[in-house]
Amino acid sequence: MPLEGSAADGAARLASRRGTEPQPGAGELAGQPAAPGARDTPRDVEAQPGKSRGPLGLDADDRAALGLWAAAHVALLVLAWAAAWSFRTTLTHAPLTGGFERWDAILLRNVAQYGYFGRHSTANNIAFFPGYPITLAVAHLILRNWVLSELAVSGVAGCFAVVSLARLANGRRAVLFLLATPAAIFLMVGYTEALFLALAIPAWHAATRGRWRSAALLAGLSGLVRPDALFLIPALVVFALIQPGGSVGSQEPARALRSRLACAAAMCCAFAGPLAYEIYLKVSTGNWLAWSRAMQAGWDLHLTDPVQALKTTWWAAFEHAFGAGTAFEFQLELGAMAVIVLAAVAFACSQRAPEAVYCGLAAVALGTSTWYQGCPRTLLVLFPIFIALARLAARRPWITYAYLGISAPLAVVLAMMFLSGQWAG
Repeated sequence: MPLEGSAADGAARLASRRGTEPQPGAGELAGQPAAPGARDTPRDVEAQPGKSRGPLGLDADDRAALGLWAAAHVALLVLAWAAAWSFRTTLTHAPLTGGFERWDAILLRNVAQYGYFGRHSTANNIAFFPGYPITLAVAHLILRNWVLSELAVSGVAGCFAVVSLARLANGRRAVLFLLATPAAIFLMVGYTEALFLALAIPAWHAATRGRWRSAALLAGLSGLVRPDALFLIPALVVFALIQPGGSVGSQEPARALRSRLACAAAMCCAFAGPLAYEIYLKVSTGNWLAWSRAMQAGWDLHLTDPVQALKTTWWAAFEHAFGAGTAFEFQLELGAMAVIVLAAVAFACSQRAPEAVYCGLAAVALGTSTWYQGCPRTLLVLFPIFIALARLAARRPWITYAYLGISAPLAVVLAMMFLSGQWAG
């Protein structure tokens, strides 16, 4: 979520050359609207000769982001080992990799193995988009082990995601915030979040540089991985419509408008990704509503009004309808939804329209379902929130301490719950 995937004008670029994180622009996320058309400019390493680049063209922030990603995997292995021993119910040996074979990881692997309509396919698996299973199947041709393939896909995709996020945010702090998110475990196991971010963040980065065809291609591919692309693509279309003049800044208003409309039209081509899967389902099932019906049949998720969704989630969280573990999960759903809504409002008040659209559409989709489900995982892919927090923390260091003090312990607890089979996300 490329909210602030860019440095704030020349001062930010100067700060970037010095190797420090840029300061937020005046009024940014502080209730004061930015000047019309004054959007940030992303860091471009090639355009900054003062940047020290190492192997593969990685600068210090890129390497730091990869270091944080590696540290997160070390923590994952430690937690997997702890969960394997702490939650054993028998004296028999349990493989360490067993903790990774949970919930959606099993269902996604089933799609990779047998497709959607094979004899051994799990019912309602069409709820999962095909991008990740296809990638997993390709990885399995090389690695020949499903768990290793799952970890490899998420690991490699995560490398691209964290480097792209560090470049978009002009610093490593946003990566730290992402990896300390309560649901961060899903970035490293056989789930779709890492692969989605590896496409979505570069798509937004390309948009900030006016590379709309690249942005459309990447966003369209992300639309084959997760339905969250249906929040991302409209946000990038809005981005194209309100982009600063750039190359058209000196043109008359009519030509500038035509240029923006052309960029938005190019960005709309990204809808071809999710549309292709929808057409595939129509051809295979004869029903345009096959995906939504699979969601209802498999997960009891259907459209409802937001008030009822809130009441149902509150009932599940606090009215002792379920056990303590399940109630805790729904409490987390409420907390994550509150963060998403507050972020959408903050972006709107700061006149960050694309970011507000991205978060706002996510809040609407989650808030009009049977009950809140998947909010902590959706929060993972709303990367502009982490960039915004990083910018605020650059001026107010206490934000970093407060965030890590609250979020990191929850991340450990939820990782242990997932690895022990007690939390599906």
